[in-house]
Amino acid sequence: MLNPKKLKFLTEKYEKENSNLKLQEEFIALPGLNPISGKFYAKHEALSSDDDPPVDYVNLVKRSASSIPKDHYQFPPPCVNMQYGWFNEPLIARSMDKRLYFPITQCDFIKQEIYIREMQKTLPENKFEGVPFRL
Repeated sequence: MLNPKKLKFLTEKYEKENSNLKLQEEFIALPGLNPISGKFYAKHEALSSDDDPPVDYVNLVKRSASSIPKDHYQFPPPCVNMQYGWFNEPLIARSMDKRLYFPITQCDFIKQEIYIREMQKTLPENKFEGVPFRL
């Protein structure tokens, strides 16, 4: 038999927890969340390969993939981290004059790595002939 004080405490605790729970019975497509695993009983995952996906879901994925933070917020950036890239118009007009404009087309490290791979492309690849992992 449970102690009455403990029983009262537990019932109060569970009532508070249950008052904050909301059972979601309708599927809502959220492109930012990946499901942990597929559910065999879910209606939205029961599409066969012959069926076309719902147009609403396809449009939702396209819209979320092409959206930028400016689409979500109608006001200036709410935090300092979002200021980078928010204002994409330069303060001073960029001159494309060849005397003043020197764009870096490729990093030295990447250029060297591409050169090494091109040189090694012609070398024959030998299969592993050492001691096998299993005896």
